[in-house]
Amino acid sequence: MHPIFKSYSVRDLQRNYREVVDDAKKSHEAIVLINNSRPEAVLMDVQTYNALVADGYSLDEAYASKLVREAQRSYQKGRAKVLKDWDDLDA
Repeated sequence: MHPIFKSYSVRDLQRNYREVVDDAKKSHEAIVLINNSRPEAVLMDVQTYNALVADGYSLDEAYASKLVREAQRSYQKGRAKVLKDWDDLDA
């Protein structure tokens, strides 16, 4: 399964450079730049890039931990569906 990244069009980057870069810096996640409906480049803050280059495993671990925390919050708010078995995924 591939992670879902935030994305902006290249035009958004041209017109709102500061907003897009600030979003990358604040979220510490990769942002995909789209040109003509196709991914063209990836933008990320320096801290995230350095972590990725130095140790890709720690970045994957941090991302997985973030997903688990989001799932826990969703469950606590009653937004998550409790599955009794694998067949419940189709519903």
